Amino acid sequence: MSETGTVARIKIWQSNVRGADWYYRLRQRPGLQIVFVLLAVVLIAAVFAPVISPQDPAAQDLYGKNQWMSADHWFGTDYLGRDLFSRVVCGLQTSMAIAVTTIVITFVIGTAIGSYAGYKGGWVDNVIARVIDVFLAFPSIILALALVTLLGSGILNMIFMLSIVQWASFARLMRGQVLAEKNAEYVLSARAAGLPGWWILLKHLMPNCIMPVVVLATMDLGHTILTISTLSFLGLGLPPSIPEWGSMINAGLDSMRTAPLNVIVPGLAITTVTLLFNLAGEGVRDITDPGTDAEGSL
Repeated sequence: MSETGTVARIKIWQSNVRGADWYYRLRQRPGLQIVFVLLAVVLIAAVFAPVISPQDPAAQDLYGKNQWMSADHWFGTDYLGRDLFSRVVCGLQTSMAIAVTTIVITFVIGTAIGSYAGYKGGWVDNVIARVIDVFLAFPSIILALALVTLLGSGILNMIFMLSIVQWASFARLMRGQVLAEKNAEYVLSARAAGLPGWWILLKHLMPNCIMPVVVLATMDLGHTILTISTLSFLGLGLPPSIPEWGSMINAGLDSMRTAPLNVIVPGLAITTVTLLFNLAGEGVRDITDPGTDAEGSL
């Protein structure tokens, strides 16, 4: 058997062992299984929001405003008589669409830039590292406020703004991972074999460095949803015609004493989804890190 074939078989075997180990560690964590199930429910609700919503989220009924929970309105109605459950579900779809698109963009851009800088080294790495430092020097919410004020509201502007704010954290993490791995024996062997740098980076370094970035992406989904809600709460996010949790809380503040559900329901939605993504990210980190003990973990 050729050396190349032997290496390929070893890689497949190592991948299968690692996958079996992840599955075993996941089975040892019933709490994490519950988190994944709840996240699956959240994602399904986001995808099928128009089907799940029992009523039109924009339909107003001024005679039925600020109602309490009932069979017709599971979460009550808001200050314009709109069904809160339908608006929360449609708000979930809006937030998830923006957050997932943003994370995909920042994941691709940050991973590509960070891995290239770490592997290339020299002045290229120094320049990219300084650019990353500049973006990370500003608090993310301050930079987001400045950009959204400059660009204006809207879904596309929101995605563009959040991508600019968040790419640097992905690039920094990936750069550090590549710097730590690029002098490993398997990389030096690949160089000695005459493999091109781009092949070594794509086929050897990135698969071994990508998992911490995946964990960061999972956690950042919740952070992104929280940022979207914060900007909308401040009146700098999405237009009022689009259901969104932050704007729902802002609109319900005036009637909080008489109709607290206007604030409580979207607030609980933000808290729950953000917490689930944070727990999922920590769980992915635990089951993919061989040094993590199963006892005491989620």
